[in-house]
Amino acid sequence: MNSRGLSGLLVWVTSCAALMTGAAYAHYPTLACNKDASDNSLITCEAGYSDASLAGEVELRVYSYDDELLDKVKTASDGSAQIKAPEMEFYIKFDPGHESPAEFDYVELN
Repeated sequence: MNSRGLSGLLVWVTSCAALMTGAAYAHYPTLACNKDASDNSLITCEAGYSDASLAGEVELRVYSYDDELLDKVKTASDGSAQIKAPEMEFYIKFDPGHESPAEFDYVELN
């Protein structure tokens, strides 16, 4: 193989390695929720990703501990949403579909 062919092969191998390394640093979903400061019956949540980017308009689902769907809420363009707190034990799930979902359990509320 001539030096030009070897050089091209080296560039290709390096490019492939760089792409594969980037996949190892993929971001994962996050979900942070708190009681609303002005209304304790509301929960304010923010969906995002581990790289600090916001999720945008996504769906959050509220489930009972028996996995019964209680509510679905679409977030605003900044990934935030307000959810009416159920009167039972519950958890909230943000599932973007490409990673493990992020979940927030009501016992974590401040």
